[in-house]
Amino acid sequence: MSSNPLSKFWRKARSHRQPLPVQLLLMTVLFVIVAEILLFIPSVAKFRYDWLSERIERAYLTSLAFEVAPENMVDDETVRQLYATAEILGVRLEVDGRSQLVLGPDMMRKPGLEYRQIDLRNPNYFFFTRDALYNIFSSDNAYLLVMGTPDAAPDVAIELFLEKAPLQRALWTYSAGILALSIFIAMFVAAGIYLSIMRSFMRPMIRITQNMAAFQEQPEDASRLMVPTGRQDEIGDAEKVLASMQMEIRSALSQKTRLAALGEGVSKINHDLRNVLASAVLMSDRLAKSDDPRVQKLSPRLIQALNRAVALCRATLDYGQADIKEVSTVNLFDLVEETSEGLKQFTEDDQSVSFVNDVSPDCNVQGDRMQLFRAVFNLARNAAEVMTSVGTEAPRVTFSSRDEGGNIILDVRDNGPGVPEEAQAHLFVPFKGSKRQGGTGLGLAIASEAVKAHGGELRLAATGVNGTTFRIILPVR
Repeated sequence: MSSNPLSKFWRKARSHRQPLPVQLLLMTVLFVIVAEILLFIPSVAKFRYDWLSERIERAYLTSLAFEVAPENMVDDETVRQLYATAEILGVRLEVDGRSQLVLGPDMMRKPGLEYRQIDLRNPNYFFFTRDALYNIFSSDNAYLLVMGTPDAAPDVAIELFLEKAPLQRALWTYSAGILALSIFIAMFVAAGIYLSIMRSFMRPMIRITQNMAAFQEQPEDASRLMVPTGRQDEIGDAEKVLASMQMEIRSALSQKTRLAALGEGVSKINHDLRNVLASAVLMSDRLAKSDDPRVQKLSPRLIQALNRAVALCRATLDYGQADIKEVSTVNLFDLVEETSEGLKQFTEDDQSVSFVNDVSPDCNVQGDRMQLFRAVFNLARNAAEVMTSVGTEAPRVTFSSRDEGGNIILDVRDNGPGVPEEAQAHLFVPFKGSKRQGGTGLGLAIASEAVKAHGGELRLAATGVNGTTFRIILPVR
């Protein structure tokens, strides 16, 4: 495990979860302090350079005063005192290649004297920064030998011998001032950034989070839905998306509640209806034994219809699963004929619907005959109900099939008014796919689930004023 102190700090910080505003404040202060430190170091180096350059200028101006004074009127003690005001211990000038010792420091005669050499004529950022930090924090008694050129006389080279303590005191005084100013700036900037981000970003995000938590507790409560503020940025987009998602979830929950209530009601009706159909089956068995030719002719259809009704009642409680319970070879031609026979109620009035079976007689698929019948029957019945309700002239439902790419394609085509555009988006969703008065939207949903159970697909192939075509795609197994 790493022993890096910064890594330990972050691990400890992550182990104690803080509210997001507190994390934001801490991170803002931290980065502002880091920025101030990065500015503090070069500013200290610049101050040190300026402080030493000022000593070079003072030494040059003082030497000029000595040059204009009458000879021997300025003694050594006066010279030493004048330079002492600038905290200078020794001065050497070099003009036109001639070196002149203006003030010789007495401590130069001490054996083992330590001093650091500083050349201001060749400034280097790295070395100046390093030496500035050394001058602040070092505790040795070394002296400084400073070499530089005054701005007023670029051809004059000056060497100064200085004590380090005055420079160190000046650096500490400057650093204390910079530190106080940095703390004030850091607090001011951090507070400004914190308040700005809190107002513009954090508070809206906290509002969104609280709304999500409240909606999660009671999604049925309409008062807990997100109300967008109308912001024209990413947060505004998030509010709109969240509001839309909550509406969809609430609608889906309402639909599921409705389906659950419907399922409970249907289960009760199914129980009683099965008892009624059982009695009807017994009566149909007796009718089948009648010697009347007309009864013998009609009884197979009656028995077949009753058996189908009993099977559908048994499958009602399995709605939504459409499980394949028995796989066999299903002839689609016979299945369509059986569907047409089952829709005879649409062929007995003035608006009789004709059912045209163009399916190939040898078109076979592997599947559950009952589930496939449900799919085809619901498609044909929906088409017949729509056409009779709007009064379509010569209503007709045509069944056709073909083999395409290893799949069996079964088209159910009518000549009705077409599917409304607003119904197409939720065509196979229960209670949403129907825009017809009295329609539930369950027929297409049942057909779609039955086809999907066979690994196939039900799609709207075409629709318009000339009719609608639903396409069943079944894999050949």
